[in-house]
Amino acid sequence: MINLMNGCRVKMIILLIVLINLGCSVTHSVSTSSTVSLSKQLKKEIPTIKNIKYTFTRPNLTINIEMRDVPTEESVNSILGNIKEFSTIENINEIAKSVKWKSEIYNINLIIHSPSEKKPPLKYSASYFKTFDASDTSEKNIDGYKTWTKYEEP
Repeated sequence: MINLMNGCRVKMIILLIVLINLGCSVTHSVSTSSTVSLSKQLKKEIPTIKNIKYTFTRPNLTINIEMRDVPTEESVNSILGNIKEFSTIENINEIAKSVKWKSEIYNINLIIHSPSEKKPPLKYSASYFKTFDASDTSEKNIDGYKTWTKYEEP
């Protein structure tokens, strides 16, 4: 009888840990006046954009752009230029507030993909901090989403 009760306690603790971990990584759809504006502008400039989805999974914002065709270098440059213009601290803080996130959004991830299975998605990222040390809020450690990095598939 005692072993059965201990087994139930262990299962309850494991279930509680799993539920807590699931709660920590909830993904929120994002829609703010600035994201709506950006989507309209991008779709107007680049008609081959099929869909744009903004999601927040703490502490990161992901902008997922689905293309109808394989994106040209010109369209990728245009998308990236618009995203860079959009990625102001004010706009990103508006998004944080909309999802009730009380800190800086650490990273903005941009993913551009097309229906082509032959080419992997294009991935870019920018960070609020220059280093991984989010406790260092000094001016020398703040990049403010200015530096964008392209991630190459191996």
